[in-house]
Amino acid sequence: MPGSFDGINILTMSPDAVPEPLWRQFAAILDPAERERATRFVFERHRRQFTAAHALKRVMLTAAAGGAVTPAAWRFETGAYGKPKISGAEAPHFNLSHCEGAVACAVSHDTEVGVDVECLDRRAPIELAGSHFATSECAWLEQQPEALRPIGFFRLWTLKEAYIKATGLGLSQRLGDFAFQFEPLRVTFADPALGDAAAWRFEQKLIGSQRHMLATAWRAGSTPIRVEVKTVDPEALL
Repeated sequence: MPGSFDGINILTMSPDAVPEPLWRQFAAILDPAERERATRFVFERHRRQFTAAHALKRVMLTAAAGGAVTPAAWRFETGAYGKPKISGAEAPHFNLSHCEGAVACAVSHDTEVGVDVECLDRRAPIELAGSHFATSECAWLEQQPEALRPIGFFRLWTLKEAYIKATGLGLSQRLGDFAFQFEPLRVTFADPALGDAAAWRFEQKLIGSQRHMLATAWRAGSTPIRVEVKTVDPEALL
């Protein structure tokens, strides 16, 4: 299993690269609830994205636990706002994201983490900016050259998704109450109840031959946290 498990370890994988026989092995380590959820997707590609993401999650957690728990043995529960966690345990923390052509899983012993990945090949729904972005973010997006607005939209979108996943509060948070700025990458809070914006850290990068945008969010502690992002060969997982 590639990667170490100090700091935040993120593995990405392309479902398109999974050999056909490996899908049965991936499905076998999922629990019955996960397999049932996979069947609800109308399209096979979406079922495979879900299956690949949850198999990756289970294998990474086993690696983080030093092999003490088998991939199929992990059990999960959800928090008050729906964020999954390991049943009866505070750590390791994990978070998943999947989209067309990519899945990503972040695991950390040290901190809650949020991750989001989006495919840049699809049309950017820029019309959603007014209802999902802060005023300053909409202004920044409007200032971008027209050709760069789609990638600008996805930069903001992935950061917002990663942040609300890291907090565990999800869409119970109003998306306009926090805003991202670049160079340096940081967040500001319009609502003081959100706490200290300076405590949050973010990383963002292009992956998958520049076809996907990946964003990661976590709350910083007293010790700097290393973030490692790697792409994994599906056959190396099992």
